Amino acid sequence: MNQESRNCQNCTQPFVIVPEDFAFYEKIKVPPPTFCPQCRLQRRLAFSNVFCLYKRPCDLCGKDVVSRYSRDKQYRVYCPQCWWSDKWDAVDYGRPYYFSRPFFEQFRELWHEVPLLGLSVDLRTAIESPYTNDVGYLRECYLLFVANHSERSLYGYYVTQSRDCADSSFIRECEFSFDLFRAFQIYHGIGIEYSYTCSDSAFLWQCANCHNCFASANLRNKQYHIFNRPYTREAYLEKIKEYDLGSYKNYTRLKEEMSRHRLRYPAKVFHHDFSTNTTGLFVYSSKNCKECFEIEGGENCKYTSFILTPTVKDSYDYTSWGENAELVYEAMVVGEGVRNVQFGEETGIGLYDAYYTKLCNTSSNLFGCISMRTKSHCILNKQYSKEEYGDMVRKIIAQMNEMPYTDAQGRVYRYGEFFPAELSVFGYNESLAQTYYPLGEEEARQKGYRWKDAEPSRHTVTFRAQDLPDNIRDTDDSVLKEILGCVSCGKAYRIIPQEMEFYRKMNVPVPRQCFYCRLDEKMKGQPHPARLWTRACQCTGQGSENNVYHNEAGHFHATVHCPNEFQTSYAPDRPEIVYCEPCYQAEVV
Repeated sequence: MNQESRNCQNCTQPFVIVPEDFAFYEKIKVPPPTFCPQCRLQRRLAFSNVFCLYKRPCDLCGKDVVSRYSRDKQYRVYCPQCWWSDKWDAVDYGRPYYFSRPFFEQFRELWHEVPLLGLSVDLRTAIESPYTNDVGYLRECYLLFVANHSERSLYGYYVTQSRDCADSSFIRECEFSFDLFRAFQIYHGIGIEYSYTCSDSAFLWQCANCHNCFASANLRNKQYHIFNRPYTREAYLEKIKEYDLGSYKNYTRLKEEMSRHRLRYPAKVFHHDFSTNTTGLFVYSSKNCKECFEIEGGENCKYTSFILTPTVKDSYDYTSWGENAELVYEAMVVGEGVRNVQFGEETGIGLYDAYYTKLCNTSSNLFGCISMRTKSHCILNKQYSKEEYGDMVRKIIAQMNEMPYTDAQGRVYRYGEFFPAELSVFGYNESLAQTYYPLGEEEARQKGYRWKDAEPSRHTVTFRAQDLPDNIRDTDDSVLKEILGCVSCGKAYRIIPQEMEFYRKMNVPVPRQCFYCRLDEKMKGQPHPARLWTRACQCTGQGSENNVYHNEAGHFHATVHCPNEFQTSYAPDRPEIVYCEPCYQAEVV
């Protein structure tokens, strides 16, 4: 088919469907989407509560446990130990399908009855790292979110294959490090961002293969640099003694200095290492991936994002997880050995040929099912024969088109749409959608999302964080008995023994903010991972347009302004200097 422009039924803005998109939709037998890519992503994210944890009783064993579901949510919620057990069977909640009612109405009723997994974790992780969510294969970790295959790590988002790290997000294969952001293979690093294969360094930005470097940007294969100036080994070791990172005042001052210092250097606007024919941001070891973000090991994908573990093939509109996934479409938190999973949410592990599923594993040929394990040929959790299943699915798809679900805003959901936003269990402000597409309460409700009112704190602050000793060496274990008040939001948080031991080993200060405020501070200053702007290269031939950076190498366009334009997640109003890939590479390689 030819390229077509259509208007999104959610935001009413035009979006384009190209011939390769039509070919994919035809391959998996779904109609083209009626929401634009951004609205589709926002809708999926609204179903995922990653960070908000509560205490509520398990509806099977009765114990008060940590859960992603607050007490006021009228759903049947089991703790991980009960949910993963053989004490119950999801088929017992099966029900007949009524062709007189829209599919999503019946699916919503099932959602309220079938037991849900209180924390999205595997059983081993639930035992060894109970205060985590959307994670797997963790050992001795605390407050990690969207993480896997990691050990003894604390306070992080999007952490994989890392050990002994704290306050770090979007990291892979890092060890004994603190306050990292978008880092790969860092050892003994502090305050490092957008860097890889570095060690024994602090406050680096966009550096690679650097060792014993401090407060520098755009370094490659360097040692003994401070604020981008080279030193001898002896002079470096002597100079570095002046920076005591165990002092909270020193630490925050140096972070602020580094944030200003890095603006003197061009930003790397493309992060497509070892990838070919890709667009988007942070696409690694991939090929033929378009408008993808935070993905490793992708092939022939589009609008795919936050894939924690490779590989992913032939998938569209797929957000979070990964690990040997193929033919996934319009799915949120799906992975580990899955194939042909369409319209799935928090589902996977050996799942294939599944449509409109939640929390289903090691199963196949499911339609509209929840919490199924080792089952096949089921609809609304009811068992059918293979022949009955095929015939029923064809009839349900036809009925979904003839009798679509219409939400309170008038949006129409036929077969091929992800779950309507009003089916989400969570308030918009509890979900990942609020992280990447922030809305106020009134606007969120107008758009058809739920909103979660703040719950009163279960803890009383006993010590103001701003009154902590400035230096970690002066902070004794009495702080472990206190409930600290965050200097930003005022909410209560605690320092645990494992955490205090880590800070002392790393010689870094006790934080004055709760984890959520620290993460919010990290995230808000970053380019939006799922939005692209067309920008012109700011290289004039001699240096940057703002006359802050002066080129150190010759460029292909000589002394005239670079003619290149490109798409980037760095919005036009951001302060960074943006160079096209050839100009950037000329300066740093």
